[in-house]
Amino acid sequence: MNKINYLCLFVFAVIVTASCTKENLQSELSSSKQSSATQTHFIGEHFGGGVIFYLDASGKHGIIATAKDFEEPGFWSKKDTLNGAQAAKLGAGRNNSNNIYKAQGEPQTEADDYAVIECIKLIENGYDDWYLPSKNELNQMYLRKDVIGGFTTFSYWSSTEVDATKAWFQNFGNGKQIKEVKTAGYAIRPVRYF
Repeated sequence: MNKINYLCLFVFAVIVTASCTKENLQSELSSSKQSSATQTHFIGEHFGGGVIFYLDASGKHGIIATAKDFEEPGFWSKKDTLNGAQAAKLGAGRNNSNNIYKAQGEPQTEADDYAVIECIKLIENGYDDWYLPSKNELNQMYLRKDVIGGFTTFSYWSSTEVDATKAWFQNFGNGKQIKEVKTAGYAIRPVRYF
C-alpha cells in the first residue's frame, strides 16, 4: 500500500473512533437525565435543606421540614384580624403563609416577629422558601415526628386560622389539634415544598 492509502485508512479510523465516542457520550448523558427525572425519594431522607416527611404518589415531590425548631416559641400574630388563611389541606401552607404576611406585614421590631415572618425570613441550608405548615401538613409532621427528629412535646403552630382571634396548633405529646388565641406562644417548625 502506498502512503495515500495508509493516510486514508488512518483518517477513516479517527473519524469512526470519534463518532463512536460521541454516540457513547450522548447515550450516557441521555440515561443520566432519565435517571434523575425518575429519581424517587423516601420519608426520612435528608434532602432539600431538611428532612422529607410527606411524599406524593409519584415519590418525586413532597414536603420537607427543617431539622430543628426555632429556639424560642412564637406567637401566631399580635393583631386580631382575618388573614385569609383558613385552608387546612396538604399543599395549603405556603398560600396561608403568604396571606398572613400580606395581612400582618412587617413587624415594627424584632420582638414583634410572628410565626410566619420567622419562617419566611429563614434561610436554612441554602433554601429560602420556608413557610408555616397548614393544619394537615402539621399533622403529617406529627405522624412522622420520630423519623424527622428534634421535636419536643410542645405544641406547634399551623398556618391555618380559625377566625380573627384563634388559629390551630397541634400538641406533639398527644397529637391533639386545638384552637387557641393567636397571641399564645408555641413552637414553630418551618417546612418547604419540593
